[in-house]
Amino acid sequence: MRKLFLITVLSICFIAGYSQQDAKAKEILEKVTKTTQSLSSIEAKFTFEMNNKAENIQEKNSGTIILKGKKYKLNIPMMGLQVTCDGKTIWTYMVNSNEVSISSLDESTDDLMDPTRIFTIYERGFNYKFGSESADAGVPVYNINLTPQKATGDVRSIKLMIDKQKMLIRGADISGKDGNSYKVSISQFKTDGVFKDSDFVFDASKYKDVEIVDMR
Repeated sequence: MRKLFLITVLSICFIAGYSQQDAKAKEILEKVTKTTQSLSSIEAKFTFEMNNKAENIQEKNSGTIILKGKKYKLNIPMMGLQVTCDGKTIWTYMVNSNEVSISSLDESTDDLMDPTRIFTIYERGFNYKFGSESADAGVPVYNINLTPQKATGDVRSIKLMIDKQKMLIRGADISGKDGNSYKVSISQFKTDGVFKDSDFVFDASKYKDVEIVDMR
C-alpha cells in the first residue's frame, strides 16, 4: 500500500457499466475526467501521511510530481527517492545509495501502482457514491466514496476530495486492510506546462559513479 503513492501518490479507461454507479458521483467524476484529459500536463506538490494507531506509527512525506500522458517524474526528497518514466521504461533512483534500478513499464500493473493515474484513480475497479459537500482548508470540495469492486487487494475504501472550482482531485483518505490509513493532499497545481520528452528520461551521466541495476 505504501507504494500506492510513494512510487506514485493516488491514476486510463472508463469503467464499463456507469449506469450501475451513483448518478451524482458519476456526473462529478466525468467532469473530473474531462478536465484531466484536456490538460497537456499536470505539475503538483503533495503530502503523503501514513498512520497506524494500533502500532503507534505515523509517517509524513512530501514531494512533487509531473505528469504528461503516460510519462511522469516523481521526487520525494525526504526519502531520497526519484522516479522517472518515459511511458515505457521506469528509472528508480535512490539518492542515499547512488543507485538506479531500471525496469520496463508493465501494462498489466495494478492501476493503484501507477502514478499517472493519481488523478483518475476512480475510473477502474471501484464502485463510487456521492458523500457530501464540505471545505478543505477553505476550499469547497465534493466528497466521493470509493469501494473496490473486487474483494482482493489492500484497499478497504477511499474518500476522494474534489475541488469544486477546478474539478480536479484535491486529496484522498485511504483505508487499508492492513490497519494503515493514508492521507494524500495535493496542492499548488500547475497545468499545461511545456516539458520535453527528455525530461522524462533518467540521464545517468549526470550522476557520478551511479550504480546501475538493469532489471529488464
